[in-house]
Amino acid sequence: MTPRPLAKMLLSFLLPSVLLGGTTDAVSVGKVPPEFVGGPWLNAPAPLTLAGLRGKVVIVNFWVYSCINCHNSLPTLSSWYGKYHDQGLEIVGVHTPEFESDKPTDSVQASLKADGVTWPIVQDNARTNWNAWGIHSWPTFIVIDRQGNVRASHVGEISSRFPGAIPGLDATLRSLLAEK
Repeated sequence: MTPRPLAKMLLSFLLPSVLLGGTTDAVSVGKVPPEFVGGPWLNAPAPLTLAGLRGKVVIVNFWVYSCINCHNSLPTLSSWYGKYHDQGLEIVGVHTPEFESDKPTDSVQASLKADGVTWPIVQDNARTNWNAWGIHSWPTFIVIDRQGNVRASHVGEISSRFPGAIPGLDATLRSLLAEK
């Protein structure tokens, strides 16, 4: 393939994404995201719904335990959960496997225990939530306000290695938690 047709093909794929603000249109700021589906649910007595979480500020974390960037983001999430859970923050992890080896529930549970993850997790082995929400990368974080609207999103690691997004996300969480 000559460079010109290849460049044309890449532009036809990338340009709409750039012009439309990315490829997570289902979770654009201001929209109501799709409801969670599937399971099993881990660290939860019953399946959670976004409708049932109304009144809380929710971080939805699309992740997979075998992803180093996802793993490195867990301390930041744990910190926020410890600081803000009593103020109305809930974190919901959507564990979406990249490989077949990421799918066994026992492996996910062992990872949760080893990493001290206590917030609810839905296993998304069929990528139903992943597709419905328009997610394309691990990790992806979606922040939902008390009324159920998407207020912010971030794609990529949030950690001491990549701290750039942490102050803005933290400020968003504090602002949303202050809203009644």
